[in-house]
Amino acid sequence: MAKHYKKSRDIMSMSDKEFEKLIDEVAGPKAENVEMKPDPRFTERHNGATPYGGDYSIAYFYDDNHNPCVKEKAKYVNIVIFNNDGSRINEVYGCFGE
Repeated sequence: MAKHYKKSRDIMSMSDKEFEKLIDEVAGPKAENVEMKPDPRFTERHNGATPYGGDYSIAYFYDDNHNPCVKEKAKYVNIVIFNNDGSRINEVYGCFGE
């Protein structure tokens, strides 16, 4: 059974080790394996080497209110660069001109 900290325990007062232990107890191993699948309506994947390193990139498009949107209506873009093993290695943020 997981050890529970007092409700009055403030996470800001915990050491990194204490906080990581709490996360492990609450979330278990699935906390280490976060997997997001990009919505193809609001993203664009580029396979192949990128200028910032990595093996592929995924561009995420956002409107004026920072909500996901189709590329044609995007005001902002966040490009995430990955290695083939799926590890995130870099990010680039941008704004489309008027």
